[in-house]
Amino acid sequence: MKKSNYGAPPPKTRREFEHNLFLLAEDTHRIVESGDDDRIANFLWASYKHIKKIKNHPNGRINFQTIDEQARLQANMKKWMEEM
Repeated sequence: MKKSNYGAPPPKTRREFEHNLFLLAEDTHRIVESGDDDRIANFLWASYKHIKKIKNHPNGRINFQTIDEQARLQANMKKWMEEM
């Protein structure tokens, strides 16, 4: 991703967007496995309802129609934070 002066740049390809979603999935797994009740409670309050709606196609690709705005923003922010 090219650095932007106006915040997080959007992904340019499906591959970049799927990568961002998998970063979000890894972060979700890390939070749940941490055992920290406060982090888990915060995740459940803020993110879980958006992430649980994401579905896959039978071929394993992510169904973009099931991704809501909150999940999309979180996924793209994970990538942007990684680059900073």
